[in-house]
Amino acid sequence: MKILVAYDGTIHAKKALRYGIQKLAKSGGDLTVMQVFDSSLFVDYEAGPRAEEMARSEAGRQFEEAKKIVSESAADVPVRFFAEEGHALDKVAIQVSADRPDLVLAPPRYKDLASSLSCPVTIVPGTILVPVDNNNPTANIDGIVLEAAATGSKVLVLGVVPVHLYSREERRELERVKKETASSVKELKKALSAKGIETLEAVRSGYPDEEILKAAGEHGVSLILMPSGSTTPSELSKAAAILMDETDRLKWPVFLLPPAEAR
Repeated sequence: MKILVAYDGTIHAKKALRYGIQKLAKSGGDLTVMQVFDSSLFVDYEAGPRAEEMARSEAGRQFEEAKKIVSESAADVPVRFFAEEGHALDKVAIQVSADRPDLVLAPPRYKDLASSLSCPVTIVPGTILVPVDNNNPTANIDGIVLEAAATGSKVLVLGVVPVHLYSREERRELERVKKETASSVKELKKALSAKGIETLEAVRSGYPDEEILKAAGEHGVSLILMPSGSTTPSELSKAAAILMDETDRLKWPVFLLPPAEAR
């Protein structure tokens, strides 16, 4: 796996850097840390003639902090550092075209990268979308909490009701599934909130893969966590397989949670 971190020295950028290191320490791969100094911001700057000089000095200090974070926590991860000058979004886009990373991590000031790059972008902190159905909603809670805590993100628990599976004669069964799915959403939200994770909730009906993508767009999602399967196949595990195969539809990173045991 190849990860590029767009680094600007902020607390969120440091969190994104540490998160990237954590991911690569588990999966293996390469890390690129990129800082861009935009001197055009100081044209006709009213704070005084030394404003740009002071900003460059601060940027240099911040970049050294990034190197220190890496040296302290990324001993086994190959890392490259790039310090560029120009428009940040343009420079990052050029680097992405050259390196073709699997994932870009960035602080909120770079949120426009999510819609402009050809690879998945996770904004840190952001909103993690977790789809659930009417089965065992808390089975993967440890993995969800780990991702949310590592990125400082909130979680959107999305209940998905696969209405296409039910005929007109099965309305009563469909209503039961709707109620159980809504209960699953509330159960997971309560469990996550108890662990200190800010949690939102929503319930949608339709084809799971389509509803997941719609909700991701509407809620400004930065990451989708999907079940990778279980001993009992579900519409969500099918949706995960569909989304992973149809990457042209994805604007968001999708991480697979470990298989959950059947109830």
